[in-house]
Amino acid sequence: MKFLPAILIAAALAFSTPTQAAPPTDASINQLLELSKAGKLMDSVWAQMDGFMKTSLQQVTKGKPVSADEQAIMDKQQAKMIAIMQDELSWAKIKDGFVQVYRETFTQEEIDGIIAFYQSPAGQAFIDKQPALMKNTMALMQQRMGPIMQKIQQMTEETAKEMKAAKAKK
Repeated sequence: MKFLPAILIAAALAFSTPTQAAPPTDASINQLLELSKAGKLMDSVWAQMDGFMKTSLQQVTKGKPVSADEQAIMDKQQAKMIAIMQDELSWAKIKDGFVQVYRETFTQEEIDGIIAFYQSPAGQAFIDKQPALMKNTMALMQQRMGPIMQKIQQMTEETAKEMKAAKAKK
């Protein structure tokens, strides 16, 4: 009789069904991506990326004027980089990857909840305001990057001086 409780527990564990949440279906993920306008959002990133790259190039030149030829070269390089990124990161090429990442990250129940949110007025406002939110976030990041880049430049110059002094001691 001592073994009866142990046998009952073992049987209960053996016959219990796992309570693991079901993975979301591709159809529900696609519905979510459509509701969230993920493809359109990706497309809107490129205009902002273009502005960000121009600002970055200005920081590289430290605001010093460049010749027309140098500007043309930088503009051409920037256009090529944007074209490569637009091609390689086009919605058509990355959508399947998004579906996979969502499938690996969320449960069906979570996807259903997110879909319900995006179908609500607040969810639609959130979606519709995403481009403005991204634009404002990028502007904030650009403002923050200026001082950071100056600090990094100063650190780089100090490190170069230290390295030169260390070489001189040898």
